[in-house]
Formats: sequence, structure tokens, C-alpha cells
Amino acid sequence: MRTILVVLSVALLMTGCSSKSDSKAKTQSKEAEPLCAPAPVRYEQWEEQAKAIAGQVKGIDQVIAVQIDKDLDVAVKVTNFNRFRLESIQKEVSKRLKEAFPESDVHVTADKRLIRDLQKFSENPWPMDVKEACKQKKQFKQFEKKMKG
Repeated sequence: MRTILVVLSVALLMTGCSSKSDSKAKTQSKEAEPLCAPAPVRYEQWEEQAKAIAGQVKGIDQVIAVQIDKDLDVAVKVTNFNRFRLESIQKEVSKRLKEAFPESDVHVTADKRLIRDLQKFSENPWPMDVKEACKQKKQFKQFEKKMKG
């Protein structure tokens, strides 16, 4: 008797959904697929390695690194007379990180506003909910567009 009730309730649940809502859900998921096909993952252990590698470059005062999937964004804070060597410092950090993480897309910046924004982003814990993770990844992609390389 219980098995019959279970089978009937499962059948009702399967047929209870209308086809219109299924088509809407499919179109929404197709829109989100390119950015969030597999759930975005933040690799904090790689971020720490990237911070250590970038911190070895002479002239850097602070390093902020965030890696989501294959994208590694690094912000370096350079002060005082080291600002005169800013371009060479960025190139050296980028070169070292590309050697250490060959399968990642590395983006390095020294822009003060982007440093502040990336710092706030890195301090927030990574959400376990897929929708929230997708929102975070979209925000992360906006940082990359501002970095331009």
C-alpha cells in the first residue's frame, strides 16, 4: 500500500509541472550557462601561492590575489619611489605568475581603486549557492575588464 502511494505521489509531482515553466527555466539556464556552466570555484590555496610569488618581487608592499576557475587576478600595491618602476614591476609579477600558473589567465594591476575593490571582494567568503557564486563571478569578470590585461 505504501509503495503504491509513493509511486502515485512521484507520478503526480512529475506531471504537476506545466511545460511553460519548464521552457522558461531552460531559457534562463541557457543564458547563465556560458559563465556558470560548471559551478564557479574559488581556489584559495592558489591565491596564497600567488601572493607569495608576487611578494618576492622587489618594490611591492602589498599583494591581493583572487582566483576563480582559470582566472587569476592580482593587485599589487607599490609606493614611494618604486612607483617609477611600476610598469617593470607589473611585467615581472605577470611573468612569474604565468610561469607558476601556466593554465591560468593572469591579470595584474596596480590601480589603487581596483586594489581596494579586489580587497573587498577577496575578504568576502565564497558562497556555496550556485546562483550567488554566479553573481560573484560576474562581478569578478567586471574587475578583469577594468584591468585590461
